[in-house]
Amino acid sequence: MRQFDENVDGYYDVENQLPRYLRRLAEPQFERGDEHREAIDSVAAAEEHRERVREDFLEAIGGLPKERTDLNATRTGRLEYDGYAVETVIFESLPGFHVTTNVYVPESASADDPRPAVLFVCGHAATAKTADGYQQGCIELARNGFVVLAMDPIGQGERHQFYDSEAEAIPIADDSRDYPRVNTLEHTYLARQCMFAGANVARYFVWDGIRALDYLESRPEVDADRLGVTGNSGGGMQTSYLMLADDRIAAAAACCFITSKEAYMRTGQGQDGEQIIHRAIERGPRYDDFLLAFAPKPALIGASQSDFLCIEGTHQSYERASSVYNLYEAGDALELTVADSTHGFGPELREATVNWFRRHLAGEPPTFETDDPSTEDRERLRCTEAGEVRDAYPDGRTVIDLNREYLAETAPEAATAPAVDDTDDYTCQLRERLIDRFDLERDRPDLYPRTIETECNGDVTWEKVFFPSEREVIVTAIIATVDDGGTEEPLVLLLEEGTDEIEERREEVAALARKHGTVVVTDPRGVGGVCARDVNTRLQNGGDYYDYHGTVYKLASDALMLGTSLLALQTFDILRATEYLRSRLDEGNTELAIEGRGPWGIQALLTAVVEPSIRTVSAVEPFPSFHEQATTAEIPVDHRLNVHGIVGEFDIPQLLPALKDRDIDWDGDLSRYRHPSADETV
Repeated sequence: MRQFDENVDGYYDVENQLPRYLRRLAEPQFERGDEHREAIDSVAAAEEHRERVREDFLEAIGGLPKERTDLNATRTGRLEYDGYAVETVIFESLPGFHVTTNVYVPESASADDPRPAVLFVCGHAATAKTADGYQQGCIELARNGFVVLAMDPIGQGERHQFYDSEAEAIPIADDSRDYPRVNTLEHTYLARQCMFAGANVARYFVWDGIRALDYLESRPEVDADRLGVTGNSGGGMQTSYLMLADDRIAAAAACCFITSKEAYMRTGQGQDGEQIIHRAIERGPRYDDFLLAFAPKPALIGASQSDFLCIEGTHQSYERASSVYNLYEAGDALELTVADSTHGFGPELREATVNWFRRHLAGEPPTFETDDPSTEDRERLRCTEAGEVRDAYPDGRTVIDLNREYLAETAPEAATAPAVDDTDDYTCQLRERLIDRFDLERDRPDLYPRTIETECNGDVTWEKVFFPSEREVIVTAIIATVDDGGTEEPLVLLLEEGTDEIEERREEVAALARKHGTVVVTDPRGVGGVCARDVNTRLQNGGDYYDYHGTVYKLASDALMLGTSLLALQTFDILRATEYLRSRLDEGNTELAIEGRGPWGIQALLTAVVEPSIRTVSAVEPFPSFHEQATTAEIPVDHRLNVHGIVGEFDIPQLLPALKDRDIDWDGDLSRYRHPSADETV
């Protein structure tokens, strides 16, 4: 139940403040990016930009696997059609990590007459490679003499990572959702785990694509010097990533993906986890960077005039990239085709894609016209009997296994607290790093707290308060006080839904007030009385406020691409709540307590590390450590905790040694995070 009515009971317009704040952070980043791109005035400068963008991209996704292991490719079937055949092929992009594909082979292709080949990466259709539009694109390419490999992405087609063969179901799928959304749910779920580890699930999307090109190269009927890649929507994203990551690609066609980050932010839309690249707005890659880095090789941008991916952003990125192509005197190698349609790989874009590869891979005139070919029953194009690799290969590996192995290599000691010889020095260094990483010493305006309502209920006085946390950011709080309360430290209480939970927890909060004298139930930005307005709820991938692809997810994603996180921003607000509580008590040396419930347990620890006056830290039903969340299949999800690379840095095991002198009341087994050699109990 809302404790603050709309716009903080009419006192302050807050529903747009968090999106507005993030856009304000973005503006100077966009300006710096524009200045940098405008300074690309030579081929040498363009190539320097390419290398920097590639390096930043690979670093953001966690790098790529170091070894190209045996593909162990297996053909499980072959279907013959007029002028081409379709083979069902499974290969391993990493040992035990199975990729399901359909390979379209023209009759004209042979070892004596090798043909150009196109990797067809699929968008977010649940059926992936067997979706009708994607089948049609592959058929048309094959009929034009191209060998085509259509690949199921992670979480789609036959590659659902959470498929349970006994239940014949995907457990993480919410029954209230339509089936086509299950695939993007897996993407974002897995992306969170990779994000905590300092990587991105895109690491495995890209590697699958690289290994698919390896497989195409290995086929005798393929001319390895004439490799192309294309895809639509999520496939346009994969195409763009591969344009940056693999130099073997001779021509590309990215459809229904290229727009601009500026346009994206204005839409209020969320994107799937593999699209949320850490610091992508701050340092790139932006959409135009994939094109800039591909110059001077032939690149087609396929777009739809009425796409939810803004067409004005598409034109903006095309114009930016054109200036670099012109430096190479290759302006005709970059082309924009706009279909008069909404989002999708319809006939106009299919036709443009086929003609693009005819021109640039086959050296033939762009005279193809689509005839809307018939498609095959999806079951016949399956690579596995049940249509799921988790059924066919129960001992195969999943992204969760890969992420666990990634962390074992990059942060082998992250699951437990480090051995600390000098606690004071460790605490000081950790605090300084945390302040720097979360930017916690930025400008603080005067609090100017305003109490807008007071209610006495028995021995408890309830007040509604708001104050500025920083410029253009207001936070709200409910204060419960008991004049003759107990002797325990005044408390900052963090509830999962902030002050919106007060009504159902009123007796609990009143009891805490009797123990602590004063309790501040605070609403960091985006919570309770300062919730943002709902965004992205009407699109196909939309969700409720805290849901996948809902408002909090969208805002958390923007923060990550700006180089920060909601976790950092809300930690700042909680610190301001402690300042308010101390100023209210008018005692310079007041010791405080903090309690976090559910996902706020980590916030309680983080705040206590930064603020020495907090002497007691409590966590009720806390989430497991980020390391556990990154390596375990079933995890609680709260997108307010989405933060890049926190494992081994500011996770529960690393925070505990810095709180050795505090009183910690942890709901559950805290000992599992302690260093094995520690003697004393935390």
